Amino acid sequence: MKVEQYNAMNQFHLYGNGINELQSYNSLVVKIEGDYYNRQITLGRDWDYSTTTSKYVYMFLEEFGGINFYGISNKRKYVNNLIKDGKIIYDSSMC
Repeated sequence: MKVEQYNAMNQFHLYGNGINELQSYNSLVVKIEGDYYNRQITLGRDWDYSTTTSKYVYMFLEEFGGINFYGISNKRKYVNNLIKDGKIIYDSSMC
């Protein structure tokens, strides 16, 4: 996998072999597998650890996960509903 800084000093984009991951500090917070038409999004337990982490998670989900937050005032609630509906997987062991 390749690694590059993602929009801030402690945010990292790991990518390769059809996988895009976002690491915030030492925690893996988002994993996106597959292509544009067939992708699986998994959030780790620290995805909403802080306001800053959440900010970059939302940016990453828009850029690589195809999720559009335009007009959404409560992004956290929206993502939690996507988890509840089974459109995003929540993995408490992913860290």
